[in-house]
Amino acid sequence: MTQRMIGPFEVGDRIGVGGMGIVYRAIYTKNGAPVALKILSPEFSDTESLQRRFEREVSILKKLQHPHIVRYYGGGKFGTQRFYAMELITGGSVEDVLKAKKKLPWEEAIEITMQVAMALEHAHEAGVIHRDLKPGNLLLTKDGTVKLTDFGIARDTTATALTAAGKTVGTYAYMAPEQIRGKPPVDKKTDLYALGCVLFEMIAGETPFQCENQGEMLMMHLQEEPPRITSLVPDCPMFVEELIFHLLEKDPQERPFDALDVQTKIDGVRRKITEQKSMAADALEAATASTVIASAKDLNELKSALGKPKKKKKKKDTSQFYERTWFLSLCLALVAGGIGWTLWSAWWPSEDALMARAEQLMKSEFTLDHVRARDGHLKPLLKQFPNGKHADRAQTLIVDVDKEDTLGKMRARVKLRQPPLNEAELQFLAAEQFLKFGDRITALRKYRSIVDLFKTTDELRVYVLLAQDEADKIVAQAGDETLASFLNMRLKNAETSKSNGKLSEAEAIWTSIKTLYEDNEEVSAHVAFARKRLADPKGNPGLPPWNEAETQ
Repeated sequence: MTQRMIGPFEVGDRIGVGGMGIVYRAIYTKNGAPVALKILSPEFSDTESLQRRFEREVSILKKLQHPHIVRYYGGGKFGTQRFYAMELITGGSVEDVLKAKKKLPWEEAIEITMQVAMALEHAHEAGVIHRDLKPGNLLLTKDGTVKLTDFGIARDTTATALTAAGKTVGTYAYMAPEQIRGKPPVDKKTDLYALGCVLFEMIAGETPFQCENQGEMLMMHLQEEPPRITSLVPDCPMFVEELIFHLLEKDPQERPFDALDVQTKIDGVRRKITEQKSMAADALEAATASTVIASAKDLNELKSALGKPKKKKKKKDTSQFYERTWFLSLCLALVAGGIGWTLWSAWWPSEDALMARAEQLMKSEFTLDHVRARDGHLKPLLKQFPNGKHADRAQTLIVDVDKEDTLGKMRARVKLRQPPLNEAELQFLAAEQFLKFGDRITALRKYRSIVDLFKTTDELRVYVLLAQDEADKIVAQAGDETLASFLNMRLKNAETSKSNGKLSEAEAIWTSIKTLYEDNEEVSAHVAFARKRLADPKGNPGLPPWNEAETQ
């Protein structure tokens, strides 16, 4: 049987399919070396824009020579077909490993992340943003070396852009918020967000956000916080979790500075975990030694109790008076009294001292310190000095901490995918969803309903205070907007996005309207319009709600 030839390459089995081309196992006939041969799909060979994109991928690979990036060997054109040869990697991909094992030990996941960060550092220094980082694009050699591949939609910041401004590309489960919105511009930090998604998936066995359709997935990237990975994998160190949260920040400016910074942070994670293990081992060793000493002491005491020692003749005390027992006991009593007074002063501080310590803790950026101020100083202050000069200030600070603490725990339950504690919390979270979507009208209604429903329930007082705060903020910013006019504006935005080719952005808006307002008769026309658009984006959904309003 005659083997198929493309240029100097003998083409073998197909080993992969990309967005623009097909990858085959091949042999370079001049030296018998095995290679991977990527060929532009025949149906795209006559499309000028895709030919330029394929050529751009070749130009990107030419400038990226790194141990953790698939190596480019050469390419050209054979008849009407464009092709290029690259390093053949036979160990499968990280995606294949996850399909087989479901998840990886955090140590292995961190090692893969380190290698990918090295590859990204090299690419970013060359002005190349990958934009489609995912487990399927991380190949593995037989010895476990990671190779980044598929620069098909990569952006070369040193070349003219081929993708329309704001157009959404990439794979939904790993897309950064700015990649979805089209602003701020996609840059190196976009790849770091995707790297955080990949690290999360390797350890947890699932991507950070789980939903049934791409519109909801995109909205979650834009609005939702990822769950705590320690809730899914309890043995994952908190230092690894902190790194993941840092990579998955919504605001690019809050993420690590660059891929080199990620490597530094990974080294820091490893060092902290090693130090933690060392401290634990030292503590265990010390505890074991103490147990041995105590056991030996117990044995000596037992021998002493069982034996019959002879009575010793009492000797006359000829020591100086300051060496005698009675004098030393007196000194000890005086010292103990002084220590007792010091401890009493510490345990029962003055009102000023309690407030000073509380104010110092309240300056901290950490909620835990604020809780310590409330429980350790402010509440004792009110108990000891209920009518003192700092009582009003203490009460105000306690309320502030109560609200902050409740809000933090509420956020944590959302991340852990735990149900709300009570009806007030459920309603508060629902109001937040409308506020995130930009609907201040419905959010204000819900916040006010929380105040009305629960203002007489003492145990839910903190939710009432939180709801009143949010309602006050909305009132301060309120205009003449109605719910119908707001949804008209959002639906028009979706139509504009669809017309500009940003379908995923439009789908996110339609999905949100369907989800948030499906039980609201007041805007049933808007929900019906969104449903029709989701079912058939290119079809005719009928008269839009804003036109209906104009004809009435």
